[in-house]
Amino acid sequence: MANTGLLVLTSPRKIKGMLFLIQKHVLKTLYIQYFPEKNIFAGNYNSATLQRKGSEFSKKIADIYMYTSPIASSLDVRVLLTNLKYPDRSVINTKKPVEVVIFDQKCSEKEADTFIQDRLANRSQNYRFVDYTYLNHLLYHDNTCTEHDVQNVKTYKNVVLGGTFDRLHNGHKILLSEAVLRCTEKLTVGVTDTNLITGKILWELIQPCAQRIKEVKEFLQDVDSSITYNVVPINDMYGPTKEDSTLEMIVVSQETKRGGDKVNELRAQKNLSNLDIYTVELAIDESHNKFEEAKISSSNHRIRLLGTRLRAPREGRSLQPYIIGLTGGIASGKSSVAEKMQQLGAGLVNCDKLAHDLYLPGTDCFRKIVEHFGSSILNSDGFINRKLLGDIVFNNKEQLEKLNTLIWPLILEKAKEEINNLYHKGRHIIILEAAVLIQAKWQNVCSEIWTCIIPQDEAIKRVMERNGLSEEAAKLRIEMQPSNTEQVKEANVVICTSWSHEETLIQVERAWRELTTDLDKLRIKVCPTNNMQSFHDIHN
Repeated sequence: MANTGLLVLTSPRKIKGMLFLIQKHVLKTLYIQYFPEKNIFAGNYNSATLQRKGSEFSKKIADIYMYTSPIASSLDVRVLLTNLKYPDRSVINTKKPVEVVIFDQKCSEKEADTFIQDRLANRSQNYRFVDYTYLNHLLYHDNTCTEHDVQNVKTYKNVVLGGTFDRLHNGHKILLSEAVLRCTEKLTVGVTDTNLITGKILWELIQPCAQRIKEVKEFLQDVDSSITYNVVPINDMYGPTKEDSTLEMIVVSQETKRGGDKVNELRAQKNLSNLDIYTVELAIDESHNKFEEAKISSSNHRIRLLGTRLRAPREGRSLQPYIIGLTGGIASGKSSVAEKMQQLGAGLVNCDKLAHDLYLPGTDCFRKIVEHFGSSILNSDGFINRKLLGDIVFNNKEQLEKLNTLIWPLILEKAKEEINNLYHKGRHIIILEAAVLIQAKWQNVCSEIWTCIIPQDEAIKRVMERNGLSEEAAKLRIEMQPSNTEQVKEANVVICTSWSHEETLIQVERAWRELTTDLDKLRIKVCPTNNMQSFHDIHN
């Protein structure tokens, strides 16, 4: 299978029937060069059809991205635009060397080789081709999909658009391509920075702004190298549109059309000319579920990342036993996730429960806490009043740090004992459930980290209901913990419990399957074995 392929396409309608073939031959990147003519091997590359301006084919380009959406999660699809805009440029340039060329019409080996040699600049030394003769039994014509009439579209020297552009998907590619096809000199793209993304679903999983800028620019330069690109971070909704006098047209989606109108209001206040507005239809996500958006979106992509490996486990991880650090903020749903993992076969060490036992009278921890905070924190029965102690430490950062210094080492020591006991009882995957895992820096004890997150407003609501606290007190407790962003930064797997219990279980089961498959490859059996080494011998 090739990493990079080129599909030479004469009819967008053929793509649906070719998806199976494409997936069989191309692994990573699929370039598509659209030739709106019947016979690309006739040698007449500058036919009357191709002489039309490339912008006239914008609807067909959008259709190509829509038709390839079923494989968009596995392939980076890129429709090349330079040769459509400028048909006299016969050479096809791609950033990555093409290893396989797929034609949607019948051709001989000689015709294919001549086309590739004459037109494909960046080809692998050992390229190969697949033609219609091989695939015609796989193709079908979907009569419900009709070719759209060619559109006459106005072009501009300077075009602008903006967006988050997280994990570049086919919806983004349609938006960017519509802008490219209408631009002749310079395209400005504003990419939203941190302060503009916090209201989005699972915003903590959004890629860093610098990475998003890099990917947008690389995509644009790949699909059309004929114009200049200015891809910049923006910290307000309007970016350069409110003050750049050279801009002529803005591309928006159906959702952001109102923003385009607002841009022109701001420009009028500064005596700048109005921008023409081109609105792009939303691309429908045919595979979305009830918790996802109906359009192709980054939010859907982030939801689908839940319960998957965001990053590989650290090198040198412990394999026997395999310890998953399960963490997350208060009321984030850790306990329900831990319960499900137990049902799947994991052992569980609950650090909150261990901490509770350490507070009991007669323990060394009890004595140290009373010595520091005084006997006023005791109930009449001699037990520590946990609510009173909580009120003290959650309103005083120094006191909280002191309490943590007293109890964290003792909790970890007890946790190691519990892990060792479970390991010798045959549990090879053990969950270390600890809300303080990140703050206490227990990551190195774990083979990998799973983090539970929920939006802050949902966390406040849950804490108020569960603990009987005021909104202010609940918010204070949450803000004393590491933020979701800090938690996610350390996580190999992220689980969000915002939706139904069933949806949470789906995420946990997905993560568990990936974990056990990985361990099976390493020949680590999730079952009892003999001659097991002590956990203390491994970690101490």
